[in-house]
Amino acid sequence: MRFTLIGHSTLYVETSGPSILVDPWLSGSCYWRSWWHFPPSAEARPEWLAPDYVYLTHHHFDHFHYPTLRRLDRRARILIPRFGVDVMEDEVRGLGFAHITELPHGQVTTLAPGVEVASYQYGFDDTTFVISDHGEVLVDFNDCKLRGRPLDQLTDRFPNPTFMFKSHSWAQAYPNCYRAEDEADLKLLDRERYLEEFLDTARELRPHYAIPFGSMVAFLHPDTRYLNEFIITPGEVAEASGTDVEVVPMIPGDSWSSKTGFAIGDTDWYTERARHLDELATAVDPLMDELAADERDRHVDWETFAAYFGRFARDLPPLTARVLVSRPIVFDVPSSPEPYWVLDLRRRTVWRSAIPPSDRADIIQVPEAVLADAIDKRITHFLHGSMRIRIDLRPGGASSDLAFWGLLMIWEIGYLPARHLFNPRFAAVLWRRRREFTDYVATIAGGRGSALTRMSSQFGTRTHDRAGDDDGERLEAARAG
Repeated sequence: MRFTLIGHSTLYVETSGPSILVDPWLSGSCYWRSWWHFPPSAEARPEWLAPDYVYLTHHHFDHFHYPTLRRLDRRARILIPRFGVDVMEDEVRGLGFAHITELPHGQVTTLAPGVEVASYQYGFDDTTFVISDHGEVLVDFNDCKLRGRPLDQLTDRFPNPTFMFKSHSWAQAYPNCYRAEDEADLKLLDRERYLEEFLDTARELRPHYAIPFGSMVAFLHPDTRYLNEFIITPGEVAEASGTDVEVVPMIPGDSWSSKTGFAIGDTDWYTERARHLDELATAVDPLMDELAADERDRHVDWETFAAYFGRFARDLPPLTARVLVSRPIVFDVPSSPEPYWVLDLRRRTVWRSAIPPSDRADIIQVPEAVLADAIDKRITHFLHGSMRIRIDLRPGGASSDLAFWGLLMIWEIGYLPARHLFNPRFAAVLWRRRREFTDYVATIAGGRGSALTRMSSQFGTRTHDRAGDDDGERLEAARAG
């Protein structure tokens, strides 16, 4: 076995049988030009573009990157997780791939003699992927927060794996894109939590090596450059390690082979990170200018906004909305004479005003062109992960705000309205994932954690976006509603 870390969340694995490309994002940017590879990825090798198999952990665009998938050989066989709702297969077919296999949760699939893979689904739209090749086992958590009995299910089948790959930094707007009148509203998550989650998982999984992974990005858009200082680096993870597991920082281009071990480059991208980021930002300035010109004259249409979020409000279970989002959510739309566009989920209404409601949870500011694009493509919950957003919290507003973004994600990927779930597919998936469901019910019944904590455990650091672009290419293939 041999693997090469291509960048961010992308792995190229050469087994004793087929090759497997995991979460291909090879070049360009995501999140409306906000996210870029850092350290930069190398130019794509021919073999990366013609793998035998491709596995997509979930449908967010730093893992499921349309421009990259358009570059791949269409003869590649695509492996995707079998979620409770179909959120991926049609998208993959729309890109021209004909050989698509959904992997049921926890089912081990043989790709070649001695080569097995398995997908462990968790939450609404995330997975951990396992590759086993004659005793060498790679467990790729990526963004997935697999824990509890579902993690026990994995370790029972694949104890003490060779490698653990796991994200180690944040990937959502909270708290770094927030301002709050009460500082306590910004204390629900902090950077230490991401380090602790990485190390806690390593302690439980007990791999031979733990690789900080899935967080190798930089923010190069002028709106988001300031956020780079908050990123947790692989070196920080290694320094914080208090486990017996060896933490091995790797950068794009580094590799490991069962015959020769690690091949680690000697380029230091982090000691002078600010200089490297300045150089990268200068290199992409023409693309930023092009994007700014495209966005300058695009505005949000009130009727479209009201119809979209009105449908969202009506599709929510009434008690869920009333309990989780008890205060109005407000978007600030400067081009409107009544700039405060309000979602009151308790009353299932959407309205606008010249002044914001006094009982609001927040005021959300996002470029109008980005908001319009997100509504058009049904990916508005990805605004949160784009980082091209600013949110002002009223005291005590964090719970309603974060629950809103979580519910919006659940709705946009197809779990709501609830009638979508009354079908054999969802029932079969729920049965296979009964351990997770049991853990979740026990948490609620035991009163362990607020509604906010439970919602953010699903939303958490997985809030990425489908608004991918590559060398100026805009995403034109939107997921159908």
